[in-house]
Amino acid sequence: MSTPPFDPNRPQDRPPQYPVVPGQQPQQPGQYGGPPSPYPGQPGYPNQPAYPNQPGGYGPAQQGYNPYGGGGGYGYNYSLPGQLASWGSRVLASIVDSIVPIIVIVVGVITALAISGDSDELSNAGGAAMVIGYLASIVFQIWNRVVRQGRTGQSLGKKVVGLKVVAPETGALIGFGRNFGREVCAFIFNQFCFLNVLWPLWDDKHQTWHDKVASDIVIKL
Repeated sequence: MSTPPFDPNRPQDRPPQYPVVPGQQPQQPGQYGGPPSPYPGQPGYPNQPAYPNQPGGYGPAQQGYNPYGGGGGYGYNYSLPGQLASWGSRVLASIVDSIVPIIVIVVGVITALAISGDSDELSNAGGAAMVIGYLASIVFQIWNRVVRQGRTGQSLGKKVVGLKVVAPETGALIGFGRNFGREVCAFIFNQFCFLNVLWPLWDDKHQTWHDKVASDIVIKL
């Protein structure tokens, strides 16, 4: 059976027609003879730029723009939720944290003297009251500086003053374990060298030695 010759007047021999949208150029068949692209601007279609710089599209990168550059200041790759805490605000937060333990110890001492009735020699009950006061003070400091601060980034003193301990890499909380190591180092450094407390005065990140060991920063919210 022979193939009939091409006849442009026959409907089956005519090329496919595509609708013309008013105000636009007639569309041409797509790549490999396919229909025109329903998504103009995609690569592979004639007379269309790849990813035109339009709102919502993927425009060419602007000169000088670094999508991976940091914009948070202080050399961090994110925006800090606050400024680095000043030395004075950190001292104030430490004073507030010390008030409750001191009150607990004073209450224990007063109770011990009231039970014993003699300041020169404490009774067994008076001695027990004083020991309980000291233990309660230690328990409070562990809860406040280790547990609470590890979970929320704020001791009670930092909460009152508006400070927070965060990781410099992400701005997130440093976690319980890292905060525990931080407080152990703070206790050791403060016992042997008072310079640890003064270090934020000239440090570029306002860090103490225990901040540097734990790799954290303290910010003002």
